[in-house]
Amino acid sequence: MRSVSYKEGDPDFDSPRGEYILRGEASSSREDYVLAAEPDSQNDEDNAVVQTRSLDNISRSTSVIEETEHELELLVLRAEQNNPEYANIVANATRVEDVSCDVWGASIWIVVHDLPDFRAGRMLFEGRVRLAFVGFVFIINFLIQSILLYFIITLLMAPGLLSTQNIYRKFHKEAFMEAAVDADKFDAMSSRDKSNLCGLALSQLMFVRVILFLWVTLNVGELRDCFTKMLGAFSLPDLPEGLDTRLMKRDLAASDNVHNIICLNMKGKLGLAILIFIPKMIIALVLMLTGCIWLMAAENIGDLILNSLALSFVIRVDETLAQVFFPKLFLDTVSDLGFVLPADANNKDEASIERAREFAWCALTLLATLGAVEVMILFQPVLPNYVYDVPSACMAYLAEQVPWCAPFQTDCFPRG
Repeated sequence: MRSVSYKEGDPDFDSPRGEYILRGEASSSREDYVLAAEPDSQNDEDNAVVQTRSLDNISRSTSVIEETEHELELLVLRAEQNNPEYANIVANATRVEDVSCDVWGASIWIVVHDLPDFRAGRMLFEGRVRLAFVGFVFIINFLIQSILLYFIITLLMAPGLLSTQNIYRKFHKEAFMEAAVDADKFDAMSSRDKSNLCGLALSQLMFVRVILFLWVTLNVGELRDCFTKMLGAFSLPDLPEGLDTRLMKRDLAASDNVHNIICLNMKGKLGLAILIFIPKMIIALVLMLTGCIWLMAAENIGDLILNSLALSFVIRVDETLAQVFFPKLFLDTVSDLGFVLPADANNKDEASIERAREFAWCALTLLATLGAVEVMILFQPVLPNYVYDVPSACMAYLAEQVPWCAPFQTDCFPRG
């Protein structure tokens, strides 16, 4: 059995890898592998030198990633053995918050993994390519969502507001007498005008409430998820002083994910907040408010349904870009990424109380969503000072809009 020795004076002699080798264990160092046995002859000595150079050349060409992984294993081992604070962080990391597999989730990987490697000067070629490409897609995603918001406001929402206001103004001009709706004047309006007026989204308040509730619920879910993850990121323990930033991610037995973020330095926390969480919440909030106004300005119920489907497509742009343009292996990496927070409860009773508290927060979120819908309808900007006089005026007209041929009736359309 051949053993491995490590020469003093090697660049890695004082590194964790050097200590590991001096203890007599295997090394992935690319320098000075020699045979421990004394050569019996000059030929044996020459053969040993040739073998050493061959191992060196093979290591230099094939084991850069393996060496990096091996060095990380050494860092983890030393940190847990020599740093009680870090060992305590690892032991307490139990609550898992998964990261979404989209452009924003990929950007979390960049902030937590690639940027620290870039600053430390240890980024491999793969990391540089990934950093550039994900950053490019992140900018495209941000621009696409911003452009969609702009054109929804200028080309869809504003014309919809104008058309709805024109219809409502004509209704007040032609069907009112002494500040009240006159039934005879309303009946005298053309069928087209009455159809346009009674088809307005604001003329069907119950239906528009349901659509708005679903739309607001979709965005509240985005906002809550983003806000929860931002709070979770800031509640993560700080990376202990002097430890390598690669130790912020770990493979834990308490999580099904391979890459678990258990602690962060302040640069990582601020980077996640400024680059990811805050922009994502701003986009979701603006899109929610803009979408509500556009939905309430719909000229008919069909447009209301189609507009809601179009809006749901807009908020999935980040997922679409990630699924189409990111490599599958990278998507698998992002899907295996998560925040692992310290445990809140020390016993089952406290855990039960914590779960009950989560139901209370969910109930408050539901009530807040319902309240937000009512506030939007009450203070809607589509028809300022709207007194909800359209539903009562259209009641008789809508009651007449029924098929005159009953289902399964066979004599509705005589031939001749």
